[in-house]
Amino acid sequence: MDRDTSHFSFIRTSKTYLPQYDVLLEKVNAYSVWPEFILQDRMNVKYWEELYVEFPMYQFFLLDGQEVVGNGNCVPLSLTEEELQHLPKEGWDWALERAFLDKQAGKKPNTLCALQIGINPSYQGQGISGMLVRFMKAIAQEQRFNHFILPIRPTLKHRYPLQSMQEYIRWKNEKEQTYDPWIRTHEKNGAHIVNVCSKAMAVEGTVQEWERWTRQSFQSSGHYVIDFALNPIEIDLEKNKGTYIEPNVWMQYELN
Repeated sequence: MDRDTSHFSFIRTSKTYLPQYDVLLEKVNAYSVWPEFILQDRMNVKYWEELYVEFPMYQFFLLDGQEVVGNGNCVPLSLTEEELQHLPKEGWDWALERAFLDKQAGKKPNTLCALQIGINPSYQGQGISGMLVRFMKAIAQEQRFNHFILPIRPTLKHRYPLQSMQEYIRWKNEKEQTYDPWIRTHEKNGAHIVNVCSKAMAVEGTVQEWERWTRQSFQSSGHYVIDFALNPIEIDLEKNKGTYIEPNVWMQYELN
């Protein structure tokens, strides 16, 4: 059952009062469930911290008094109809970089792209994800955007790393609904699957770095299944390199 959320409040970041948000970000980082290797994604390392400076109105927190209930991160994009109809395989990485490139080029945005929705574990299972999605839609409508898209990371795909994402998104549960609960949540809130972005994130590191990130040993070249990865990683001892390519799923909301 959803709890009473009437006293919850949303707060968006701004350039003029950053110290307050540092405290909130610390609380978000405390409940973040991202595996360490994902944080090494090349675009994440390059751009993430700048989100709160360059796109403050698109980053927000949901508060219950002083407690952070959830958070969201979005970016504005300027996309043509052709680009919207053929969203790229690079997904999350592409969207994050594209936002900065569009701003540098002075392009007027027309599309909101969600990058992350986080929920405090103490508030999970209480309808919070729907609140966060609706607030994102409200931001898109406030900015008079025409589109709202997001490359999502299916919640349970890491349990089936040997299955392709194309196959996985077709799985059904006992009620003949989409099997993955995160895809199902977005469908419940009005989104539909557009396509798979098979190269949504890319992480490269030395073998030693991968051993540190995963707390595993890699003493032979080949493919390895690791915790919380949606695909196996590839280890090449000769090149002293490990590579992980993460697939996500493009979904889109209607704003009318």
